[in-house]
This record gives sequence, C-alpha cells and structure tokens, in this order.
Amino acid sequence: MSSPRFGEQVDEDPSVCYRHPDRQSWVLCQRCGRTICAECQILAPVGVQCPECVREAGGSVQWNPTGGKPARKRTSSRRPRPAAQPTSGVTGRISELLRPGGEAPPLSWVFAGVAVVLWVVGLFTGNLPVAYLAAFPETAWQIWRFATFSFTYFAAASFSGILLFAISLFFWMLFAPSVERTLGRTRFLTVFAAAAVVGASAQLLFNGSAVGLGAGLFGLFGSYAVLMWSYPPARTQVLVILALNLAINIALGGGSLPLILGGLLAGAGATYLLNFYEDRPRSRPSTPYLIIAAGAGSLAAITVLASVGSF
Repeated sequence: MSSPRFGEQVDEDPSVCYRHPDRQSWVLCQRCGRTICAECQILAPVGVQCPECVREAGGSVQWNPTGGKPARKRTSSRRPRPAAQPTSGVTGRISELLRPGGEAPPLSWVFAGVAVVLWVVGLFTGNLPVAYLAAFPETAWQIWRFATFSFTYFAAASFSGILLFAISLFFWMLFAPSVERTLGRTRFLTVFAAAAVVGASAQLLFNGSAVGLGAGLFGLFGSYAVLMWSYPPARTQVLVILALNLAINIALGGGSLPLILGGLLAGAGATYLLNFYEDRPRSRPSTPYLIIAAGAGSLAAITVLASVGSF
C-alpha cells in the first residue's frame, strides 16, 4: 500500500490502524496522516511515523518503536522481519500469547482473567479472596497483599456491584493491552508493580483499604502520558480517559483517590526513569529497575511500620 499524496482521499477507517484493521487507535502518522497502532508507531525527531514513511525516508529516520530500546544508526536498509506462522485453535492462541517477543498482550489478559476468577469465587464464598488477599491497614505487615490486592474486588450479586466491576474491567481491557504492546512485557510488569505498591501504600497511609486494578491502571495512564507527551493527539487521548476515570471515582465518593493518584505518579515516574537511563549508554540496564524497586519498597516499608505502630 503506497502512502497517500497531498490532498488525496484516504479510504481507511480513521479509527483503526491501516496496517492492522483489527486494532483501534487514535495516533496518526506525522507524515502521511494515517492511523497507526502501538506496534506501528515509530518515534522520529518530528513525531510519530508509520513504517512505510520511515522506509520512504531512505534511512534518514531512525527506527525506534515506541517504548522499545532505541536502535543504532544503520547505513544499509533494514532487513525485513520474517512473517509469523499462522496459528489456529486454542493451542495456537495460547502459543501466540506466550511466545517471547510476540505481539499479543498476555499479561493484560491474565491479570483480567485472575480478577474475574477471584470475583466469582468471592461471590460464592462471602468475599473470601478479599479477606486473604486485599490490603488493609491492620494487615499491612502481610507484604504479599501489596501485590495481590490488585486482583480482588468486593463481589456482590447486585446491579451496582456488577456494574462497578464491569466498568473497571472495561477500562482495563480498553487501555492495558495497547500499553503492554508499547512498553513490552518487562516494562509493563515493572510499571504495573510499581504503581500497585505505591498506590496501596498511599491508600493504607490514609487508613483506607486497597482493592482492584485501579492503581495499576492509573499507573499505565501515567506511563503512556510520559511516552506520548510530545505528541498532542495521543496526549489528549490519555488525558481524556484519565479525567473520565477520576470523575467516576469522585462521583462514587473518592475513597480510593490516594490509591489511584499514587499509582498514577508511580507509573509516570517509573517510565521516566526507564527512558532516562535508556538514553545513557554507560549505565547498567538494571539501574532503573533497582531504583524503582528501592523507591517502591521503601514506601511499602514505611507503610508497614506506620500501620504496625498504630495497632
């Protein structure tokens, strides 16, 4: 497919990637104006471009996928990637999810699946998963809860209870898979974990209980905002979704504001550190991860000591 000329009408659906029609996106190529998904977004000095415009530039634009490591400058043309073998059936889908370097976002689906299973279990057991896995001030010394709380929800067989759980999963599946493709699995997991620990710590320090994917989701909002801040359309997209989620939380009483704001700041900070040290060739690859772990761990330790001292 050739790039459209100036003034030429484009027939593609503007809400989906022109190379992957099954992927919705609101990011446009800075050069040709076509919609591109996270996999097709290539950071260039003038903005985000699509692979075809990069190739047409004759190597003058560095190939640098969003969220990935910057590629070294090359004088020769880039070798094409081998086409993936088609898969079919349940086995093929599972293989695609687990294949290293694959395009599928397995962590997003797994996290959502675990949350659904625990919600169903809680519905029939009197919220037993919440009792053992959610984070409460009086159980802050049980450090595993800083991670497991993200997959627990207060289950209730009522319209409001089901609606709240469905809204949470809707926004998770709307945003998380796209961010996972952009960041990559390792960075995605790092940002999610940092957001969960910091969000739970903030919530417990304000004497509240921490449940749900909210901290991790807002951490991804912050991460994506950092990655796309220099590109106005993508920045506007994430800010609108962020504002909508904040409005919903405030309308429901705002009881989890420390949780989601802590997650938001942690996600943005973790992504900034990952990008900052990526541009420093002399730094060790593990440096940003150690700093993130130390910061989140220190806040969790302070939370545990504060909670133990108050009981």
